[in-house]
Parts: sequence; C-alpha cells; structure tokens
Amino acid sequence: MVRPLVSAALLLASACTISSPFGVECVSDQNCGCASCCIAYRCTAYGSLALDAGSGVDGGGSSDAGALTWTVSTFAGGQRGALDGQGVNAQLNSPSGLAFDSTGALFVADSANNCIRRIDADGNVSTFAAAAIPCGGTALDDPNGLAFDEADNLYVANTGRNCIMRVTPAGQVSVAAGQCSQQSNECLNSPNPVRLSRPLGLAWADPFLYATETSANHVRWVNVRGGTGGVLAGQGFGSAVLADGTCGYDSGCTGSPSGATFSGPAGLAVASPGVLWVTDVYNCALRRVSVTPGCAVATVGRSGCPMFVSENTQGILRNAFGVVAGRGPLAGFAVAADTGNHRIALMSETGVLTPLAGTTKGFLDGAAGQAQFNTPYGIAIDSRGRVFVADTLNHRIRLVSWEVR
Repeated sequence: MVRPLVSAALLLASACTISSPFGVECVSDQNCGCASCCIAYRCTAYGSLALDAGSGVDGGGSSDAGALTWTVSTFAGGQRGALDGQGVNAQLNSPSGLAFDSTGALFVADSANNCIRRIDADGNVSTFAAAAIPCGGTALDDPNGLAFDEADNLYVANTGRNCIMRVTPAGQVSVAAGQCSQQSNECLNSPNPVRLSRPLGLAWADPFLYATETSANHVRWVNVRGGTGGVLAGQGFGSAVLADGTCGYDSGCTGSPSGATFSGPAGLAVASPGVLWVTDVYNCALRRVSVTPGCAVATVGRSGCPMFVSENTQGILRNAFGVVAGRGPLAGFAVAADTGNHRIALMSETGVLTPLAGTTKGFLDGAAGQAQFNTPYGIAIDSRGRVFVADTLNHRIRLVSWEVR
C-alpha cells in the first residue's frame, strides 16, 4: 500500500536546513538523506509527510478514523481505436490532455486520433465538435493540453500545428494563438500576432492563457482579450539546464538573461491565484511560478535526473508531464503524472514527494499501491478530489478514487 502521509517536519537529516517554503539546501548527499540529491542547490525529501488531523490523505496502514483508501479503476477506454461508447466499450488512441468543463464533463485530447472526446459522469464517450474538427482531419495535429475559461470555451494546444485553438460550447472553432502551420513558428521576436513552437500544456487565469513550449524551454502568455503575448519565463533554445530566478510578462521572445531557465517545461496548472505549477520534464523537477507580486520561479522538488533506464528513480519525479493542484483530501499538494515512473505522485510545497498510485509499468486496476499504469500523461481532478489520468499507452482514462475506511 501507499505509505500514509504525515504532517510535521520533513524527514531529513538535521544538516539539511529549511531555506524557503520550496525546498531545502544541500550540504552533501549524505546529509540530505539520499543518494545523488545534491543537484544544483536543492534536494527532495522522499517518503512521508504527516497529516494534520482530518486532512484525510492516507494510502492505507493507518487506523485513524479519517484515513482513506485509494483505488484505481478504468473509467473509459478499452482497446486502442476511435470508437464512441460507454466505459470500457469506447476506444481511444494515446489520450493526453484532460480538463473538466463547468458541468463536470471530462474532455480528452485523443492525440493519435487527432480528436477531442467528451466523457460524461457515467463514462459515456462521444466526439466533441466532430463537424468542425473531424477525427483524423487536418484541423488538429497531435492535440495535447486542454483548458477551459469561465464561459466554457475550450482551448486546445494543437501541438503538431504550432497553435492554440478555441472551441466554443456550440462547437465553433477559431485560432486563439499561433499560425496553425506545420512549420515551427518559434517566436522570432514577433509576438504580435503570437507565434508558437509546439505548445503543449495549457492553463487559464483570466485574461491570460498560459502555455508551455517544451522544445523551446518557454512558459508563454497570451492575453486572449487583447491578442497580445510573449514570454513569461524561460530563455528559449540552448538555455542553461536549470536555474531559478525572475520572470515577467516580456513581450519579446527570450525572457530576461538573468531569469529562470527550463529544460522541457510540459504540464501547467494554476496552483492558487497568482501561482502556477510547471513540470520541468528533462530536469525531473516541479517548478513554482509566483506570477504576482513580481514574478519568480523556484524549484520545489528535485533530487537528480537519471541517465540510464536501469537507475532507481522512486525518489524523484521522472520526466513528469501532467500536473494539477490538489483538491478535496489532496488540497495543498501538486498532483503529478509521474510519467517515467508509471505512477501518480504528490509533491508538497516543501518538496516532499509521496506516491499516490501505481507501481510498475503495465495495466492493473485495484488498490492504489498495487495498480499499474503505462506512461500516464494528462491528469485532472474533480471537486471531490478524485484524480483522472490519461493512461496514454494503455489507451484508457483511469480513475484514482478514495473512500473513508
């Protein structure tokens, strides 16, 4: 079973002193309590957080009255394909981005089908806006990140065409940013109209739509009301691998030369007003972007990055893609699709990493500490704190749900 979360101090040797809310300073690998922890200037604690009474996050093994049991099940999708239907009778092909609309319907970027699918609360899968953006047509090419605004307009990271599409609830489609060409449109000092290079993750915070560009090492902003855009953080191609620092609403393309750097930013989520979570894939890190007041990027958790597949990576986020801000019993945590470890993991703002569900690569429903995923990618969470996962290479949407024991 997944070990219970506890809420007290980090389980670190005393030489690792707390330096900020976002990490601990490394003295040496031994003093940080794990091997290969001292990368750059932060290390990540791994294992347990304690739980404040009543917070309810528990993977089993505790007799507390408020303890929870977490279970993984298949919400939708069975065989690989492109078939509408109910639950496991439906077919998906490499699903990626996930997002809920205001009614509680789950939308899926069905990437290899070049489609957007809609799943209702009963698991009925249908194809959204099929007439305007037909499956297998030319309008969408490898769609990934999804985000809704307050009016239920859906924004789609049209990754293969270097643009972001907007789809209204009535199914009307327009271009929100980028030029929708097959050619990469890396900024080229021409943010108006906004040019994008393989946008991937999306997040909405009125009036801004934020997007990650994994290949360009940028977090971008687009003012969808004014049609302007630029770089929020990152310095583009060839930037340093990992550095915390400043950011801002730069209307240029390279960001501040003294600002933060990324290596493969991917997942993006609004953690709280003025704060974003970003998964930094090739740095095996979770980054926190404090947009207001000021703008700064901090590394929340990182304890090295593997060079070889055979390395033990249980103590790190290994090439994590999707991320959401926790809700319900997971409030206060970043919930990440820990893609390279084939699991779902929690990260606290103090950098403590705790597995929530998943063990090894495969497919298995059941208890969270025994279940298996195959390359989990997108992630979404409902108001009850249930976690929905795009289990990409199993071609399914999985549900990580809880109940009081």
